[in-house]
Amino acid sequence: MQIAVIGAGISGLVCARKLAGAGHRVVVIEKSRSLGGRCATRKFGEHLVDTGAQYFTLRDEGIRKEVEQMAGGQLKKIEKPILSEGQIYRAGEERFYLANGNNRLGSLLAEGMDVRRECEAGRVIQDGKMWKVLGEEYDAVVSSAPWPQTALLFGLDPGIVLFEPNLTMLFEYSVPWDGSCYAKMDVIGRQPLAWVACENGKAGRIQNGKSVYVVQASADYSRENLESKLEVWMKDLQSQFEKDWGLDVGLRGAVFGHRWRYARRSGDGIPPPLAMGLYVCGDSATDSRIESVWKNGAETAGQVLADLG
Repeated sequence: MQIAVIGAGISGLVCARKLAGAGHRVVVIEKSRSLGGRCATRKFGEHLVDTGAQYFTLRDEGIRKEVEQMAGGQLKKIEKPILSEGQIYRAGEERFYLANGNNRLGSLLAEGMDVRRECEAGRVIQDGKMWKVLGEEYDAVVSSAPWPQTALLFGLDPGIVLFEPNLTMLFEYSVPWDGSCYAKMDVIGRQPLAWVACENGKAGRIQNGKSVYVVQASADYSRENLESKLEVWMKDLQSQFEKDWGLDVGLRGAVFGHRWRYARRSGDGIPPPLAMGLYVCGDSATDSRIESVWKNGAETAGQVLADLG
């Protein structure tokens, strides 16, 4: 069978690997240059920083085994705690990252796959029992893109499954990390700063005695400021961050800002029934944790195989 998977995020790549492993010809179509979707990492001066998913859990033994085999020595644990309102958040929970960037999960999953980067899929068109993507015919098409994007590809209502935006910032300071905790978070979501993590908590990431913080705004603040000028909301949030963390303005270094328009799933909407040959995987159908979308990608591949016989 000829199968197209739209989106080279974690769920799409897991799905594609399972389908290819069953002997089918699978093409992965990705509109950007990067792999792993919101499991994103970037160079920030001399530093390496995860700008998307900050860490992942491995509660499922099957997924844990797959990741351990795939990542090998790259798989590391975050040892310091996360604090919420001064208390340790989920004490005892294991949190993992990849030493050379969480986006490496995408690269490892894509090894040996036919991945076409910087390729915009466009509308998926039915042609008899087949489906056309970019002029090529496929027996099945799986979209792992966020639902608003998937809905446009399939000609459906983009408002059925909602996604929250997120404004993310990187702040560098000329001060060593105090090592007290890895991150602080506002689980209630009332504060503009929903998440602040110090990348120094990941061994080997930050250089030359500096500290780099990943700051993510709340969903409300992100919605209100999504279309504002980047320098405006970054200045506002950096001032609030320095006040909360007691950092001196004179120690400021490099800064970076990024808008995630579809950062994570919101609410309990579910995709509608789709025409035979069309499938959805990822956080359009489950929650946005890496483990959840990994599992959903595998389950979707199983459904495709069952339907295609």
